[in-house]
Amino acid sequence: MNKTFVVGTAVVVIVAAAGGGTYAVLHTPKRQFASNLVKMTKSNDNIADFRVTASGTGDDTGSASGTLKADAQNENNLAVHLKVNDKNTPEAMNIKMDKKHVYVSADILTSSVKAYGSTGLTKVTKSLDKYWLDASHSVSLEDTYSPIKTKEVRSDATSVTEWFKDLDSSKFKKVSNGYQVNLNKADMKSLMTKISKTKSGKELSKSEWKEAKSSLDPVKNFKLKLTVGDKGKSFGIDFSGKENNRKERLTFKVNTKRDNNLKVKMPAKSLIKTESQLTALLQDKMLDYYSDQIGSTIDEFNSSTDSSSTSDDILDA
Repeated sequence: MNKTFVVGTAVVVIVAAAGGGTYAVLHTPKRQFASNLVKMTKSNDNIADFRVTASGTGDDTGSASGTLKADAQNENNLAVHLKVNDKNTPEAMNIKMDKKHVYVSADILTSSVKAYGSTGLTKVTKSLDKYWLDASHSVSLEDTYSPIKTKEVRSDATSVTEWFKDLDSSKFKKVSNGYQVNLNKADMKSLMTKISKTKSGKELSKSEWKEAKSSLDPVKNFKLKLTVGDKGKSFGIDFSGKENNRKERLTFKVNTKRDNNLKVKMPAKSLIKTESQLTALLQDKMLDYYSDQIGSTIDEFNSSTDSSSTSDDILDA
């Protein structure tokens, strides 16, 4: 299974660059880098533990980590557990997908409520945790979540491999955790041009690709390191640069393994809800919750009033 599955199309575009190449297996950093990338893209590993960190990017500062699992018999059946730390506010989400659908677990509501300290509302959201939102049929979410086309991703990764073949050997080196290539801004723009011609790349318009490449222009001290581990069992991206006098850094790491007995089942039909259905369920639960809160407040007020009246009667006596 291709390790690029751990992220959506945007990051797939970057990771797809690690497509390998038809090089002879020689003991030079460039050849070893290529050889291990080939192993990575051809691997049938179906568990990927990943982590993304960002710093110096303002509101985007934070990290995300998680695990992606693919069914051992059907690589199109995927399950992702993702934990996001945004300014030290953790949120977790669970996603399942097949060829046509993306299901987001409603337990993200409970996670969000906890993250913002509204623990009382977890009594409301917890009852919805068993449901799944069909995000692929949601108008507001269809651009956020989309099924991953595994064969297409692997094909795109393979088509990009030739780009690495023309890089200067001096850009490659042996490092403690594998083999690494160092790319500059011009390299990255060239790579983006290559990726834009793949099937995944064509999901973005030419104007969007032009804008993406132009966004690199203000970045000073641009550095991008791609590292592949031995036998293609790990892959890393390390970007650093400076924009508007602010240093920025983004890292991505993934480690993979194989479980031949792993099964990923899609949610039962009875638990799959549309956006409107899930919203209606939440609204009903919220109304019940606040009605109970109001009732409790009234009871407390009446109890307090009765107690005060009793005290007054005793004093009058």
